[in-house]
Amino acid sequence: SCVWGVCLGHPGAVPVLKRRAVDLALLTGLALSCKIPKHTKWDRKSYYYPDLPKNYQISQYDLPLAADGVFEIDTDAGARRVRIRRAHLEEDAGKNIHDAGDYTLVDLNRAGTPLLEIVTEPDIASADEAYVFCIELQRLITHLGVGDADMQKGQMRFEPNVNLVIQSDGRDHKTPIAEVKNLNSFRSVRQAIEFEARRQFAAWQEDHDYQLGKRPNENRGWDADRGVTEFQRGKEDAHDYRYFPDPDLVPVEVSPE
Repeated sequence: SCVWGVCLGHPGAVPVLKRRAVDLALLTGLALSCKIPKHTKWDRKSYYYPDLPKNYQISQYDLPLAADGVFEIDTDAGARRVRIRRAHLEEDAGKNIHDAGDYTLVDLNRAGTPLLEIVTEPDIASADEAYVFCIELQRLITHLGVGDADMQKGQMRFEPNVNLVIQSDGRDHKTPIAEVKNLNSFRSVRQAIEFEARRQFAAWQEDHDYQLGKRPNENRGWDADRGVTEFQRGKEDAHDYRYFPDPDLVPVEVSPE
């Protein structure tokens, strides 16, 4: 985990890698049938946001701790194999609080703590499947003892990337991708995906140029009270983050044992 000065960007403060976090990340990767590399490293992901005051996040780019796995879930349509693209370790950011009136509060208490991010391939085909996936993943994490995964406390969050494939005129039309950020309940996951599907279909009906590549991808937030997603900002690509190896954390060699 990182010391407080690192979170605030104080000069001279350097991060400390927590071995227990690495061990738990590897345990999760093995449980997800991932490949574990012999060599891994940490990278700096550069961006500014109020909950990340030092302007970069320690993350992993091209050499994650685990990759190429699979997680099987049981759905109403039968068993579904969801491929795991990667599971990488990074530092968490702070939390923006938007319900305090006409201003935003920033809570930095969790900034710099270890965060395991699990990324799937686009194998989930509905809001109901996503709902089941999230429940089963939480059960796995708690069963392994990797974390309490208490959604109410922000210990586990989901960020579905949603778009549609609309079949019309004998062709497939793909809508732009919307990533719904920081969902903290299974119900919100299902409702946000269902809303996004309706919103994107309506947007395509109104403008057939509302398609992937013709319109930008975006990050959206979920307003549970109103039952809608709201635009936050354009979605960045990898090159926007200017990744480079973190100079303060040494690479890690993982033995077969």
